[in-house]
Amino acid sequence: MVCTITGPGVTNVATPIADAYADSIPLLVISTSLPRASKGHFRGELHGLKNQPGMMGALAGWTRAVEYVEEIPTALQDAFRVMRSGRPRGAYLEIPLDLLEIQAEVDIPSPTLLSDELVRPSQAAIMAAAQLLGEAHHPLIIAGAGVTFAQANEQLTRLAELLQAPVLLGGKSHDVLPTDHSLVIPTRGYAPRELQPLIESSDVVLVVGSKLGAQRTNVTVLEGGKVRTLRTNDLGLALPSQLIHIDIDPTEIGHNYPAKVGIAADAGLALDALLAELSNYAINAIPRTNEIAQVKQALRNRTRRTYGEAAFLLDGLREGLPRNGIIVADMTMLGYASAQYLPVYEPRTFIHPSELCAIGCGLPLALGAQIAAPGRPVVALCGDGGVLLNVGELATAVQEQLPVVTVIFNDATYTAVKSDQHRRFGSRYIATDLIAPDYVALAQAFHAKGMRADGPEALRDAISTAIYNPGPTVIEVPLPARQW
Repeated sequence: MVCTITGPGVTNVATPIADAYADSIPLLVISTSLPRASKGHFRGELHGLKNQPGMMGALAGWTRAVEYVEEIPTALQDAFRVMRSGRPRGAYLEIPLDLLEIQAEVDIPSPTLLSDELVRPSQAAIMAAAQLLGEAHHPLIIAGAGVTFAQANEQLTRLAELLQAPVLLGGKSHDVLPTDHSLVIPTRGYAPRELQPLIESSDVVLVVGSKLGAQRTNVTVLEGGKVRTLRTNDLGLALPSQLIHIDIDPTEIGHNYPAKVGIAADAGLALDALLAELSNYAINAIPRTNEIAQVKQALRNRTRRTYGEAAFLLDGLREGLPRNGIIVADMTMLGYASAQYLPVYEPRTFIHPSELCAIGCGLPLALGAQIAAPGRPVVALCGDGGVLLNVGELATAVQEQLPVVTVIFNDATYTAVKSDQHRRFGSRYIATDLIAPDYVALAQAFHAKGMRADGPEALRDAISTAIYNPGPTVIEVPLPARQW
């Protein structure tokens, strides 16, 4: 939950609430507004905005502006109900400034139990899905972050093992299942070519908790129904027509891909029902163990080719971090690489909000993760350009003594943007090169610990030391200059 002020407080929280919508996060923002007497009569008051509720209405999944103190309890109840039922989105509640000094007698409603809000699957749809899966020879599972939100990770593991089905993870669902499981294939999205043979040989696909968005499938539908791939060096995700789609939001089923069977329900309840129904079937699936292993290795090799020796830094980072460590990957080159390459082992241990793709989010998100999981190490993977956008949060980390480890990969460049300018615009570079500060000295200026690590082994050792520091640590990792 976020509490903020009128005007600039609301504009500052605009990006987080937009990201909550994109990534299906139940974030509640409570803000003041100008006094009720100013409604409809904007006079240039302090912190005034032209249309504050309209701005937030365009970004949040639910908004409400109250006029009386007595409305606040039921408004809060509605906000929590909306965030906990259906697809979670951000919610915004606005309270006029003059209400803060008014007292009133109010009734506090009883909280709604989460179990009362869960959407149960249709039995007919479950039976149809079970028949397709039971008869399939080469089933495939695509898992989204909705699996973790529904706490259905264990059920998904059981179903995958029952069907011997490969499970494709994405950048936002990288931690749904352990990436070292023999059936799990981590991918960042964009349907890499290495996946195509396995997908083409699949006869039934089960999609759970994923909207199959363009970020994941490399496909966008244009006007008139024409399909265009987003990245020309990869193919679109061509899925079999026998597609089963489980999603809490019925509007997502069939929205991007046609579904043979749609199941609008909580993922956990739907998977429980599928497992029960499949007990009535003789499973015909043929294991594809060797093919899965080959695809996983091919994808790792691709990452190493793409990122070169820098990819090995992620090996060092993983070796220095325990299995339950939490990794927050900012919008930086090695953050993107980690979404496919970095092994993770437990749900809610990898955060990578890549759909809105808000650069600079790594350190602030890591602070939140550390507060939510105080007994676990938290590491933010940041680029040098991104970390400078919110470097002031180091002061928060020091003030609150949050032992977050911030790794800054420093090549003094906005590399993703410069690569795009190099490839698409004839190497005409604009606003991509940086004059980097001394990040170790910068950390020390905030009274945080500063370190420098050259190479994978040094990063491993620095991480394994920093996670025991009682306060925040910054580790600068110089990257070799790239020849453009």
